[in-house]
Amino acid sequence: MATLPDGTEATVLAESNGFQVLQAGQTVYVADRGWGWMSTAAFVFALVGVLMMAGAVVISYATGEPRVAFGLLLGVFVGSGALLVRRSREQKRDQPVTEAMVLLVIDVGAAEVREVGGQPICGLAELEIGRAMQIGSSSAALRASWPGGKRVIARGTPFGGDVGPIEATLRRFVSG
Repeated sequence: MATLPDGTEATVLAESNGFQVLQAGQTVYVADRGWGWMSTAAFVFALVGVLMMAGAVVISYATGEPRVAFGLLLGVFVGSGALLVRRSREQKRDQPVTEAMVLLVIDVGAAEVREVGGQPICGLAELEIGRAMQIGSSSAALRASWPGGKRVIARGTPFGGDVGPIEATLRRFVSG
């Protein structure tokens, strides 16, 4: 469950890399919860920690000096950063959704797409959901487009997840 800007409780239908699809009644929200970078940070902390520990063991073995303890401790210290980042992400998940986080509002009952403030963007039949290339990433982004506009509504990363779950969930509501 997530709390929307108006205080309504919404069900989380899909989540990937800090982006969520939420539903409250006949309204579906796409939100950027802002923790996408945390998956990459956790991976980097864990990788650097493991490399430091492995390096300490290799250097100790190669030189014959038993100074492996310092390298192992340093590796564990750096690697524990991954746990701290994951804990921080869980705390952010429990925070309410703000208006600035909402990227798109789909009113299934009224068959229209709106901005977070309520201004209509287009009819639901005019909305198209598709993948787009991200420069600098091997993962795709998810783009919503309509006559006269388009917007990236989710970004995938190799560490935080693909946009597939969000795309599949939105396709239940959007035909294009």
